[in-house]
Amino acid sequence: MPVDEEFELVPMSPIRRIEKRLDRMEDSGMSGDLLKELMNVVKTNQQVVDDVVRINSQMIGRVSDLSNSVNDLTNKLNDFMGRLEVQGAEKPEEHIEDRKMGERLSKMEKRINTLLIAMTKARRPRPLVRQAPPSPMQMRRQIQA
Repeated sequence: MPVDEEFELVPMSPIRRIEKRLDRMEDSGMSGDLLKELMNVVKTNQQVVDDVVRINSQMIGRVSDLSNSVNDLTNKLNDFMGRLEVQGAEKPEEHIEDRKMGERLSKMEKRINTLLIAMTKARRPRPLVRQAPPSPMQMRRQIQA
């Protein structure tokens, strides 16, 4: 025997157990088609999870935008109400002056209207239709009256 070759003694029982286990796994139906279907299901599930995460992040962005808009609207409404309160808190003396001014304006309006009416009465335009000369019967009535 040549000295170059090496020999090893290996117990066969662990190797036989591995072979039996491999046979059971092959018999259980883990074929290539089933494995491909399982991989497709996993890929589809991952796509659904990615879509849900994307939609969720979009919704969070929209809700934050809506929250900012509501805050802006609230600030504007508070500013508006503050201005209304300032206008409502004016001194009563100013209201009296406003009333006096309103009364003066209405008096002036009445005067102007009376002047206009007087001017239109003084300048009556001539009628466009000429009247026919009075009939003899009308002349008799005027003479008798």
